[in-house]
Amino acid sequence: MPFHPHGVSVCWAALVIGLGLSLSIKGSGFELSETPSEHLSIHWGGKILGQYQLAYDSSSKERLHDTYKPFLQLLDPDTGQAITKGAGGQFTHHRGIFLGWNKVQTGKSSYDFWHMVRCAQIHQSFTQTEVSAEQASFQSRIHWVPDNQKPVLTEERTMTFHRPQDTDMSHVIDVHTELTARVDLELDGDPEHAGFQFRPANEVQAKETRYLFPKEGQNPRKDKDLPWVAEQFTLQDQSYTVLHLNHPSNPSPTQYSAYRDYGRFGAFFRHSLEKDRTLGLNYRIVILPGPLRERERLQAIYEEWVHP
Repeated sequence: MPFHPHGVSVCWAALVIGLGLSLSIKGSGFELSETPSEHLSIHWGGKILGQYQLAYDSSSKERLHDTYKPFLQLLDPDTGQAITKGAGGQFTHHRGIFLGWNKVQTGKSSYDFWHMVRCAQIHQSFTQTEVSAEQASFQSRIHWVPDNQKPVLTEERTMTFHRPQDTDMSHVIDVHTELTARVDLELDGDPEHAGFQFRPANEVQAKETRYLFPKEGQNPRKDKDLPWVAEQFTLQDQSYTVLHLNHPSNPSPTQYSAYRDYGRFGAFFRHSLEKDRTLGLNYRIVILPGPLRERERLQAIYEEWVHP
């Protein structure tokens, strides 16, 4: 079931379950609308917040390259400009908010679900879509498929956009995903090439990228299980703070890779799964337009999430 950090029931404006549905539903402020086989758009108050890119097209090498995994692309609600990266650019496989491991090992075989070498993450359907006055949520069923074989993993990825309670936030997004092994496997790799990741747009001004950790002097290359990491990145003349929150229910040890000037950062762990076992993961992404906030402010956002 989706992870609800506030532990309360919600009266939903719409609930849609099925295969291949074209969605267009509205709540009091939120709206979800699908361009079939391309993306699902998320709006609040008439302004776009993001698009879940769900296309998969193997008709050509070029099209397959552009669509070999689903990801969430965030947009600036005031300008409509992308603040996260899509296909192409520096490290084309880095795309918005995404998930993958470069070593998914099954017996003697290893599959690269990071660079997507001879494999793909394929959106199957929206299995649940919900809208209310306070949030909009959708659940994407995804098959992790190597070499056009049967999936080695099936995933139910739920993304929930919350109405920000603070005026300095533009996006508050919970990501709850459930990974179910279809064979005995191990999720493996390294912090640079695996885990739950955030990548700002390709036009990021590298010299202005900054990272902040919960305590002074912490080193993400050595310190494990950080509750959060924040990054400041700049696109054109606009700075953004992104806060990446790691829920304490996630596997331990978790290691952040948070030092690249082009801005890709995220949380990595190794984990073994037996056939038919499910691993649940919980993260939150918060966007605050402007420069880095004080540690106390960011810690308070984390505490409110895990101890509402």
